[in-house]
Amino acid sequence: MKSATIVTIAILCALCTPCRASSLPPIDSTLLPMSAVLDLTAVRSYFPEITRLAQTGADTNAQGDAASSRSVFYENGGGSKRVTISVDRYGDAAAAASAYASARKKSEEVPNFKALKVPNLGARTFAGTVTMKGETHIGLGVLSGDFVVGATLAGFDASHASASKLVSMSRAEVALLNP
Repeated sequence: MKSATIVTIAILCALCTPCRASSLPPIDSTLLPMSAVLDLTAVRSYFPEITRLAQTGADTNAQGDAASSRSVFYENGGGSKRVTISVDRYGDAAAAASAYASARKKSEEVPNFKALKVPNLGARTFAGTVTMKGETHIGLGVLSGDFVVGATLAGFDASHASASKLVSMSRAEVALLNP
């Protein structure tokens, strides 16, 4: 799962009770609360085959010097399909922009990375696909204020429909952070 996490971060990702960015913990906290990331119900509204939260914690692959982060892995029962969302919070917009640029550069250096054209979901957005060890990943990264959001699909077809659902889910994640 670590290589998938690296791709997730490199390819940079509606709660029942909406979270406001102002309700997030102070910037000195290292782990963002679960309320900073879309919950299972929200993820399932885009990807119904996803059935459980598999893992969560700090985003150990955050680029730059993230002040706080959260990475969440959702999957189907057999683990053959995964949705990963990561949120990295930086001290200011300049630090976030630098981390975003680093993530984008690393993505473009992944062998067989193919850029995808997607709508802009924040200050900057990029997306792409890559196939590693027979598994295709579709991911995107969004720079939004002092946040970098990454979202990745693994085990899904690299289709326009999958990419569109990933964009819609990511739009909801950015809206959650920036109400």
